Amino acid sequence: MSFSHDLDFTGRRILLTGAANGFGAAMATLFHAAGARLVLADIEEQPLAEVAAQCGAEAHVFDQADPDSVKRLAEAAGPVDTLINNAGVLVAKPLLETSFEELRRVIDIDFVGALRLMQLVGRGMVERRRGVILSIGSQTAFSGGENRAVYAAAKAAISQLTKSAAVEWGPHGVRVVCLAPGRSLTRMTQQTAIEGQSGDRGLARVPLGRWGKVEEIAKMAMFLVSDAASYVTGATVIADGGYVHG
Repeated sequence: MSFSHDLDFTGRRILLTGAANGFGAAMATLFHAAGARLVLADIEEQPLAEVAAQCGAEAHVFDQADPDSVKRLAEAAGPVDTLINNAGVLVAKPLLETSFEELRRVIDIDFVGALRLMQLVGRGMVERRRGVILSIGSQTAFSGGENRAVYAAAKAAISQLTKSAAVEWGPHGVRVVCLAPGRSLTRMTQQTAIEGQSGDRGLARVPLGRWGKVEEIAKMAMFLVSDAASYVTGATVIADGGYVHG
């Protein structure tokens, strides 16, 4: 069987959150070109609708901080072959200036909401004895990050969750993986990079000497949920230009 065949997603139903921009929009475009049947979700209705129209996909507006909204999304999506947990939020503030409300918002969206969606979708996968779940983590889970303490903690929790879910669900034919991008010029991170919050100093620590591109992360995501990575589970793959190991 050819490698290109392993990257063919024709007919596969993929639920992708955080699809309105950044990594999510790039992944939606890539998976659509590979033949996937996409269910796209985001809190931002208009940009989500635009991406969905371009990809011929279902679109569902949801709030990952709201347990009922997460449940409704899982029910509306129905059985899926792949879940990509990409929705997230970043509060770029010093730890001592981060309010309790901001802390809860990051944890509720980046960890609790992602975990709940994984539970709801994973149950069906376990019953059908097949499926792949990919969560988007972060390089900061391993390196830490200035003005990113809560975000880094939430993403570290996602990496650990990935390990445990992989152990529990592997015997049922379900793979669970995590992709940890380094600083990439998405809308969420671009402004802090431009304003110099860890920007120039952070870039100096990247052996490849540049920020990542959303398309590069999307391609790695496609590989990890494809049949080409069929023996990979429980792992967090770091795609950061060498920052953590530089």
